[in-house]
Amino acid sequence: MNKIEDLISRGKIKKCNFSDEMYKKEFRVGVKDLESAKVSFEAENYKWATIQAYYAIFHAARALIYKSGYREKSHGALKDILKELYVKTNKLSMSIYISLKNGMYLREAADYNEKYSKEDAENIIISINKALKEIEKLIDN
Repeated sequence: MNKIEDLISRGKIKKCNFSDEMYKKEFRVGVKDLESAKVSFEAENYKWATIQAYYAIFHAARALIYKSGYREKSHGALKDILKELYVKTNKLSMSIYISLKNGMYLREAADYNEKYSKEDAENIIISINKALKEIEKLIDN
């Protein structure tokens, strides 16, 4: 059983059909979240900037998953299926996966443990900004 079949059998993802507009809308949500993260960063609200930056890549990655005909049931499942469908097939660089993984870790630390920093917020915004540019190319194709 491959990883995608395993995720389906465990109820972590399911096959779905999404319109072009649906996955493009999901990507636009990610773009808006990134812009909000930048505004929060400039206002020195580093916790919220970190959380918003993570959700930018979450929604952008989700748009790709929707485009591929799947829906995730958790953040971890989104990370797993993105890796299977896009990173392992060389459609996306490993840096995208790393940005998602790091963003997930930083968001959880900020949200649940009140651990965040200006440097982490700045770095995650920069990496996710690059990631969204790469993801956008796949969304538009």
